[in-house]
Amino acid sequence: MRTTAIICGFVLAVSFLTAKERERSFRIAGYLPEYRVGGITPECVKGLTDLIVFSVSPEADGALDTSVWSKRKLEKAKKLAGSANARLLVAVGGWGRSGGFPAMTENSKARERFVRELDAFCQANGFGGVVYDWEFPRTDKEETSFHHLLRETRHLFLPRRRTVEIAVNSEKPFPRDWTVKVDAVHVMSYDNGPRHATYEQAVADLNNMARLGVPAEMQLLGLPFYGRQITNREKAITYAEIKERFKPKREQDEAGGYYFNGPGTLAKKVKLAKARGLAGVMIWEIGQDAKGTGSLLKQVALTARE
Repeated sequence: MRTTAIICGFVLAVSFLTAKERERSFRIAGYLPEYRVGGITPECVKGLTDLIVFSVSPEADGALDTSVWSKRKLEKAKKLAGSANARLLVAVGGWGRSGGFPAMTENSKARERFVRELDAFCQANGFGGVVYDWEFPRTDKEETSFHHLLRETRHLFLPRRRTVEIAVNSEKPFPRDWTVKVDAVHVMSYDNGPRHATYEQAVADLNNMARLGVPAEMQLLGLPFYGRQITNREKAITYAEIKERFKPKREQDEAGGYYFNGPGTLAKKVKLAKARGLAGVMIWEIGQDAKGTGSLLKQVALTARE
């Protein structure tokens, strides 16, 4: 009897773990910029599998600039990730924060210093990996330099079980040999044209990534939690503001002259990602979400579980 009970208990434990693995196998990764941290509560991150701290920056000499992330903000990010049982990652670079990449990556000593400082920063703050967001390498030389950075980061991170991921625009060059240097590719399927993030655009972006040789199981489809003005794409507002000002319906993606993704379109995109066998989806960014029942993250998480 006791042996049977032990065996049954073991089987149940394995079944439970397998169920949990299946539940978490589809990633929902959300970026969190330092300027949004103050307004984020545990409810805002519920449903995420990965919380991505945005961002730290490279300097030309290889130094790592972490100044926008104070100790207090980092501690809050850790607590938020813990409340969601989410893995904590750190982004490097981003729009307006990528100026140090070209000089740093082309110099072997600067790269060595940078990777070493990044490793120490991850170790000190409990980051499970890095997302490189160089917007964007513009020459063959810069692509080659980025290749070296990815290789050297992976060499140091792999024994520490940290991942190396990159955020890309599907219209930009993507050398095939990058795929063996990274664990995941964040496809920024937004900011494209007047209606900047349509479902059709997502399909086209994923098709293009496939042509570039990026395996589906490495990809996270980017989802916008903001809208852009159709006649002037430089004007952007959060989904929370759109929800408050225009009160759009579930299937509505345009209101007040802005194009955005409502819950209906986001559900379709999550289903697309699942149907294609993608690693998951990523969100720019969770601080732009509406709170309460109008939360887009709630819709994404619900669809992911279906």
